[in-house]
Amino acid sequence: MGAFNRGEWSEIYAIICLLLDPELSVGNAELEEITQELYELKKIKIYDSSSSNGIIEYCLNNESNVEIIYNNEIDTLIYKMELSENKARLFDAIENAPVGNGAFEIEGIDDILAKLTKGKPIKSKSFNKEDLVATVIDNHLSKEAILKYSIKSSLGSPATVLNASQHTNFLYSITGLDAKYIDEINNINTSKKLLDKINFITSHGGEIIFEKVCDETMDYNLKMIDSKMPTYLANVLLQSYITGNKDLLTLFKKSNQFADENFALKKLGDLLEGISFGFFPSKKWDGIKQVNGGLVIVKNNGNILILDLIYYRNEVIKYLMKETKLDSPSSSRYNMLHLYQSIDDKKIYFTLNLQIRYKK
Repeated sequence: MGAFNRGEWSEIYAIICLLLDPELSVGNAELEEITQELYELKKIKIYDSSSSNGIIEYCLNNESNVEIIYNNEIDTLIYKMELSENKARLFDAIENAPVGNGAFEIEGIDDILAKLTKGKPIKSKSFNKEDLVATVIDNHLSKEAILKYSIKSSLGSPATVLNASQHTNFLYSITGLDAKYIDEINNINTSKKLLDKINFITSHGGEIIFEKVCDETMDYNLKMIDSKMPTYLANVLLQSYITGNKDLLTLFKKSNQFADENFALKKLGDLLEGISFGFFPSKKWDGIKQVNGGLVIVKNNGNILILDLIYYRNEVIKYLMKETKLDSPSSSRYNMLHLYQSIDDKKIYFTLNLQIRYKK
């Protein structure tokens, strides 16, 4: 029997729900249904996480049963009734599982799990943003379309939009601070040590100046969105520790001097679209979105909703802005606000690390 965490079980649950209700429910930023008449699902494709090249396809036949095709060969058939029975069992188990990221088993799910995913969790390939590829009938154009989606579940722990790593470090310098204070600042270990370090710096004449994004690839990707995006984010990141506010939308508007609010919203929307559907910090980006369909949302009540990038892009962007926040990665792991003096230019430097997560 497979043991998966809430998020991994939720992805399997999402696929079962989509196959049971092929008239896809498209929603708005408030997760309210707009229409079920836009897309009709015909097929889902995922990557087999147990094989480097394996592909699993779920094809709906005329009776709404599902043919499982594994590596281009018909593997088995799942009847609609079997999907329906396991949908209820899955949702009940996920909803009542202990809170946290730990893996757990679900009794009675072995057979369908073996058919759907070979008993493995759903895993995207490296440097892939999509969790599934859907073949749909676009009723607006009356033709078939292939759409790539990311799955986002409200049943598990809030997912990260941008993971913290060495690639997401931002470098700052300090002017006007006597180097004799470096050790004293580094030894601050209070419950709010990052804020206390910043307060110490500013109260002793220091001025904090953003220098650069440490990783050249991450810097390139951010500048692909806007040449000033590294500066916008550096201001946001610093202010989040000064104010304690983690709401990304509020920080983005208040930390930068934009011409007006619409300008701020446009820049933040482009950023969130890029990191959600386009680039990874460690890989140079060509500016093209990997995910062209949008998000498959698993709501708290178990209902499934599509946030659509084709016809309702503004609703997707509104959702991302409303539902994301800055997270606080480990300050010790990333040496955040650990001051050091450069041998070359004698300047004092430190780094802060960027991580963005869904609120729920």
